[in-house]
Amino acid sequence: MSPRNLLKEIILVDDASEREYLGKKLENYVAKLPVPVKVLRTGKRSGLIRARLIGADQVQGEVITFLDAHCECTKGWLEPLLARIVEDRTRVACPIIDVISDENFEYITASDKTWGGFNWKLNFRWYHVPKREFDRRNNDRSLPVRTPTMAGGLFSIDREYFNRLGRYDEGMNIWGGENLEMSFRIWMCGGTLEIVTCSHVGHVFRKSTPYTFPGGTSNIVNHNNARLAEVWMDEWKDFFFAINPAAKSIDMGDTTKRKKLRQDLQCKGMRFVHF
Repeated sequence: MSPRNLLKEIILVDDASEREYLGKKLENYVAKLPVPVKVLRTGKRSGLIRARLIGADQVQGEVITFLDAHCECTKGWLEPLLARIVEDRTRVACPIIDVISDENFEYITASDKTWGGFNWKLNFRWYHVPKREFDRRNNDRSLPVRTPTMAGGLFSIDREYFNRLGRYDEGMNIWGGENLEMSFRIWMCGGTLEIVTCSHVGHVFRKSTPYTFPGGTSNIVNHNNARLAEVWMDEWKDFFFAINPAAKSIDMGDTTKRKKLRQDLQCKGMRFVHF
C-alpha cells in the first residue's frame, strides 16, 4: 500500500503488552518484511503520549507519520500527505479516517465534508465543514480542508518541525487532550493543520478501551485538559473550568516549560486558531 522508496523505516512501540504473540513471535514476523522495522518496548505501561515520544526519539526519516496500531492503510494513502509537507514543512497533514467495524471489520468510507472541532469540555468532535471553507477551496473537494483540530491518532509531520514545535507535552499522562493541545499549538504558532481528502486510512473504532488508566480515566483526562487550558486557551480557559469544575481541583503539574515554549515560539493568541 506504500511505495517502498517513501518508507525509511517502521517503528512499533509496545507499551507493556501482555499478549504472548506480541513478544518474540512479533519480532520474528517483522524481521521478514522488506522495510526495516524497529520494535521498541517500554517495559511498563507508559501510555500513548509517552510511547509516541519514545518512538519519535528513534525516527531517522524526514517526516514522522503517527498511526494507531488498529489502523489499515489504503492504496495511495501516503503520497498525498507527504506532498503537502514537501511544499510547506509547517503543514501537518491528516488523512480522512475511515471506519472499520470492531465486530466484523467491515470497511466504511468516511465523508470528506467533516472537520475537527471541540466542545468546552475539551472533547474532540466532528462537525460539518462550513460554507466558508468550501468557498476558500472554490468547492474543489480534492483540495485539503484546513481543520481547526485533529483526532490525533493519524497524522504526518516534518520531524524537525515536530521537535521545534515542542513535540508532545511530557507533563500530560497516558491519553487524552494531547490532540487538541497540538492542534491549538500548530495554529497559534504559525503552522497549518489539514485533512488531506485524497488520503484515506481505516481505523477500528472500539466500543470500550482495552486497557486501564492508572488513577482513573476522568482524572487523567482532566489533568491533561487542565494543562492545555492553562497554557494555550487564554481567557477562554474560564469556559472550560466553569463547565468542568472537577478540573479546578486537579493537580495539573508545573506548566512553566510549556508557557516558556509558547513565548519562545512567539505564538499568537487562541483567537488565531482556524475556527
